[in-house]
Amino acid sequence: MGLAWINPLYLTGLLLLALPVLIHLVQKHHRQGMRFPSLMFLQQIPQREKQRLEIRHWLLLLLRCLLLLLIVLAFARPWFSAESGAGVLQPERTDSVIVLDRSYSMRIADHWPQALAKAVQLVEQKQPGDRIGVLLIDAEAELVQDLTGSTEQLRSALQGQLPGFGATRLPLAIEQASRLLAGSNASRKRIVVISDFQASGVSGVARISGDIELETLPVELTQAANASITSVTIEAPARAASDAFSLSVEIVNRAAIALDQEVTLTLDGRELARRKLRLAPAATVRERFDRLSASDALMRGIVSLADDALALDNRHYFIYSHKQQLPLLIVEGNSTRANQSVFLQNALGLSRDPVFRIERLALDTLQPQDLSARAAIILNDVAIPAGPLVDALASFVAAGGGLLVIAGTATQQYWPAALLPGSPGGVIAARPASAFSLTGFAPDHPLATLIGARNSSELSQARVFNYRELRPGTADRVVARYSDGAVALLERRVGQGRVQVLTTTLDTHWNDIALQPAFLPFLHHSLRYLAAFEPYSNQAAIGSIADLARHARALAGADAIAAAAAPGPLVVESPTAGEIRVDRQNPLLTLAEPGFYQVHNAALPGVEVTLAANVDPDEANQQKLDLARFVREIKASASPATTATALNRRQAAEYEQQQQLAYSILLVALALMLIEALSANWIGIRQSMRTPGGG
Repeated sequence: MGLAWINPLYLTGLLLLALPVLIHLVQKHHRQGMRFPSLMFLQQIPQREKQRLEIRHWLLLLLRCLLLLLIVLAFARPWFSAESGAGVLQPERTDSVIVLDRSYSMRIADHWPQALAKAVQLVEQKQPGDRIGVLLIDAEAELVQDLTGSTEQLRSALQGQLPGFGATRLPLAIEQASRLLAGSNASRKRIVVISDFQASGVSGVARISGDIELETLPVELTQAANASITSVTIEAPARAASDAFSLSVEIVNRAAIALDQEVTLTLDGRELARRKLRLAPAATVRERFDRLSASDALMRGIVSLADDALALDNRHYFIYSHKQQLPLLIVEGNSTRANQSVFLQNALGLSRDPVFRIERLALDTLQPQDLSARAAIILNDVAIPAGPLVDALASFVAAGGGLLVIAGTATQQYWPAALLPGSPGGVIAARPASAFSLTGFAPDHPLATLIGARNSSELSQARVFNYRELRPGTADRVVARYSDGAVALLERRVGQGRVQVLTTTLDTHWNDIALQPAFLPFLHHSLRYLAAFEPYSNQAAIGSIADLARHARALAGADAIAAAAAPGPLVVESPTAGEIRVDRQNPLLTLAEPGFYQVHNAALPGVEVTLAANVDPDEANQQKLDLARFVREIKASASPATTATALNRRQAAEYEQQQQLAYSILLVALALMLIEALSANWIGIRQSMRTPGGG
């Protein structure tokens, strides 16, 4: 901790301390005059003149000198610097930000020790008064040390740093370094980038302030023998009943020499295949693994190469599930029409992606516990239940389930308004020898995109003879209408789920929709939309953000929906066995390392939810960036220099810290000024009282 001065030139004002002394020496002591005869016969005494040059009031003199001293110090603006022996701030100062590339390509040979040594050298060569900040970059930029003049802090920030798992994103880091220097009052500002400078690490041009210098310090590259797994593609079986799948692996030789390699496939910890490869220089080869058998459970797969100069890009992780199934429940009345659910069930049974697992129950046998572990429920022309059953339906939808109500002859003219959209009315019949038609879907609704224009056009050819009147509420959305303008399909969001009401039947009782070619895609897409179906991701890239709830739902289906209402956070076991807790209401997780992430509490017991994360294969590409052009483009697009008033939070806090001591000194000076005035007045009064003939 040292004392520094912002305006050290004001310290020359300390010469003014001689002014009070001179005033005290030459000041005249005025006394009240007295009438006296002529003094011509009196002898002059020099002693009187000598006494006039003496300092009579030492305390008042010291008080005035101290007051002047404090005013000079306040104008010089002292502050306490964190650097020991900081002394007086130099008017010429350099603020620098070291951008240190820690992407996984820096693991090749001695690239990382080189980069770290260059950063340490910059710190050691720092001039007194200069400040340096340290920014580590890969896919993200991390500030490990703000601008500081402390060499010890900078050494500590660099000590123990290691390369990460992400890919290089140079423009992102340079722009963040520029923001860090924004508003700096240094006479010189610069960004120093230390990297292997791969061409793949630059996408777009970084924008910096025009008063910032950009320097590059490349490491000396080692041409190492390295092969990379660049992609793994899974081909699902063509037939739904089959459990066989295929795997296609792409491997690239990054070296300028031929390599002998070995590729291995492992499923659920069991080695299935091992093949030897001969890779020509800079060649790309594809290996295919056919007739792989998948169990009903989720499988974890690893494709790996033998270790070489860069081991991270030699392993690729993926997950595979034999088939995604959406469990559906069709609820019927106690006495149904002939073939009431036949068209519905047969059409759903033809789906392949996903497979609908269908169960039918009569309304009088339906219990609240029957609703769990379903992706969607279809009330097929039945009276809307009441009591505990409707409460269970509401909870099911709020947790993310889908509900499709087919309003027909058995549907009553009233229902729970908190759950179902609209207000139902009576049955509307078409005039004899005529029919209504579906005029199409709302163009901005997702279902319109899923079904497609051709299928929507084919559905408009269907004839609807009867429908149930339905008046939409303010919170409801009309998805489709009939040719007379009445509501055909109405939707409402309830919590995390959706409810749709179709105002006509899905058999041939009130229409011939089930006989149209577009009936199949319409029904499949409607149920996929209601169940919020999404294909799960076999693999993800490090640095991406995964929505654990969506991934669990895509992977585990209704089992994840049932678990969504469970209390407590989601617990994620990282590839290095570290435990991460994620808020269930905001279930976002940044994938930071390669391997498998096991998610607990995201589905019912016995259902596995896993993510596979991999490094970006492009990071292993050692093609060199054209540095001269890179710097030239950044300088050409530089924005005008920021004004001195543009301070960021750190600089504003530092500026405020620099003012605090000066403000305190000014307050003390004001107090002394008041004391000085009172003291001088008191001394004057006492002198007047001691003077003969004084009042």
